Amino acid sequence: MVFLKHRLRIYKPLFSRTLAGGCAALVVLLAILASNPALHEWLHHDAGAADHECAITLFQHGVDAGVAVIAIAGMIWVFVASVALAPTVPDLDQSRYWLPQGNAPPAVN
Repeated sequence: MVFLKHRLRIYKPLFSRTLAGGCAALVVLLAILASNPALHEWLHHDAGAADHECAITLFQHGVDAGVAVIAIAGMIWVFVASVALAPTVPDLDQSRYWLPQGNAPPAVN
């Protein structure tokens, strides 16, 4: 892709790794809070009520209907972004070599 040719590529892996680590940490935190009622009570003072609903109780009971909606919306967003950012004409004039002509790596003696 033409527009990604000169962009530093260190930020994409850093962002995706940070996002994946944050999601894993969120799942671990929800599991800890769902398994320990005292911590849940410390976070919410009405956690012991019969009609109390929050992300922790939904995670505890296995309700994940909202996650499917978020996943579908994310897939639609990725599809639209990839179509919108795709080049209309292929870049056939791309360089096939890492170094320009005349700048070869040093010779081994």
